[in-house]
Amino acid sequence: MLRTDDCREVHVYVSNGSVAHFTIREMHELYTSWQLWVLICVGFMIMTTGHPVTLPQFDSFGLRLAFWCIALAFYLVTSTSYSLVAQWIWDRTIGGPIPLILLSTPLVLAATYLTSALLTVMFEPGRPAFYSMTWQMNLRNVFVAHVFETVALLWLLPAQRAQRADQNTARSVTLAGRRFVLARIRRVKGAEHYLEVYCADGKEVIRERMVTFLEQVGPGDGIQTHRSHWVASDSALDLTGSKLRLRDGEIVPVARGRLEDVRLWLAGQTSSEELA
Repeated sequence: MLRTDDCREVHVYVSNGSVAHFTIREMHELYTSWQLWVLICVGFMIMTTGHPVTLPQFDSFGLRLAFWCIALAFYLVTSTSYSLVAQWIWDRTIGGPIPLILLSTPLVLAATYLTSALLTVMFEPGRPAFYSMTWQMNLRNVFVAHVFETVALLWLLPAQRAQRADQNTARSVTLAGRRFVLARIRRVKGAEHYLEVYCADGKEVIRERMVTFLEQVGPGDGIQTHRSHWVASDSALDLTGSKLRLRDGEIVPVARGRLEDVRLWLAGQTSSEELA
């Protein structure tokens, strides 16, 4: 089931002057991608092995590594809620896309100060909590975070979308011993012990159960609107009452208990089309 926040969009101005859009769901998917973690590991290697004079921070390698690990964890855990609140405030005060540097700076500084204070209290209790903080350190951390976020929005996120599109195009489902390319299926209707499979080039009726089809698809492929109806992601157009209108003009019923799920799912599909 999709949560409401998963479909919420954040609009930002990137440093190259372009506008980037991403949903909270895409943000979560990006956080789990191996490409992002490779980038993070490279950054950690640079920042933790850097000389304390050129990269002012804690003196020991262990404390520098602990600093970046804790600060990153704080950033990842709080970024979703923070981004939604910041976007909400921006929309109601100024409006339009928010500059990425303005969006991330408060969160980065909060992570910097809280992590520095925590490590100082734990390992150097005789010193003031923020003794290691300097304006150079704050500026450095904001710059590093901005570079990572820019790379993620301009390169990693588009690559993630392209990879998802390629996977969807290549996937297939097996029904009654036959393979159907998933990207060709527009909708599926169950009729007793048969399935009516509506594809781009016509309809086929096969002896199969709806549950067999549903076991082979996921939320990104489409949604079951009714116990006897499934609709592909790129087929849905809009929802009116308990009826889902498709791009080919067909109307598919939506069960009362599935209305909210279908509404959220449809909002997510609309956001994805705008992002593409």
